[in-house]
Amino acid sequence: MRSPRVPEMATQEVQPNETLTHLKTESDTLKTKLEEERAKLHDVELHQVAEKVDGLGQFIMKTRRTLKGHGNKVLCMDWCKDKRRIVSSSQDGKVIVWDAFTTNKNLFGV
Repeated sequence: MRSPRVPEMATQEVQPNETLTHLKTESDTLKTKLEEERAKLHDVELHQVAEKVDGLGQFIMKTRRTLKGHGNKVLCMDWCKDKRRIVSSSQDGKVIVWDAFTTNKNLFGV
């Protein structure tokens, strides 16, 4: 049976205060790096983006087709890359792939 490896730090003669000081310094350095990385990932708030966007003027939306098939609230929806099909999911557990031109649908789930 092999004996466990002893870390280098344990083999050096170090005063307990020096070890704690070193670990505290290292901990503070890592904490600072972590906060910097978190700051890089922060999203800006919606109102900050909205202030930079020009108004659309008069924008009129018109309903082209109504797709019926979900029995509960629709949670999400997105267009496929082919720009013809739409995928939607709802609280009823259904995922539907719609043909936006014909309104035909393929149902997945229960």
